[in-house]
Amino acid sequence: MNVELIQNASHLLRGELSPEAGIELDLPIADIQPYALLLEQSDMPALRRQRLLSIYIAIKLALQRHGECEGTGGGEALVRKVLDGDYLYSLYVQLCLKWSEIDLLAKLAPVIKQIQIQRAEGRAEDDRLLRSLEQYVQLENHHIRRAI
Repeated sequence: MNVELIQNASHLLRGELSPEAGIELDLPIADIQPYALLLEQSDMPALRRQRLLSIYIAIKLALQRHGECEGTGGGEALVRKVLDGDYLYSLYVQLCLKWSEIDLLAKLAPVIKQIQIQRAEGRAEDDRLLRSLEQYVQLENHHIRRAI
């Protein structure tokens, strides 16, 4: 496992987070590893792998924050979780646009909406995100190999 990829992606994401948001990157490494492993095996340049992993971390954090809303009991803690999750969702969109990952954004937007709907219905299918990203990386690797 290339810890350097996770560290670099986390550092990159920290640099994109607004300091005023006060969001900590407290996602368990086990939640990041599957996509990091997939990216390590790809033919993509190192910077692109870091960017894609940063986007993934932002989405996973958004899902985590919104998932923590249940049982919060309301009040300030609930508002904070909702706002953090919403901010992180908007950040992933901004990063996709900033780094010209428009195809990724087009692929992930409906998947994330499906995950949100399923969560609201009491059915968590967060692994759908990783499956979609796996398909995306495979397609990108195919394009890279054809270009060589």
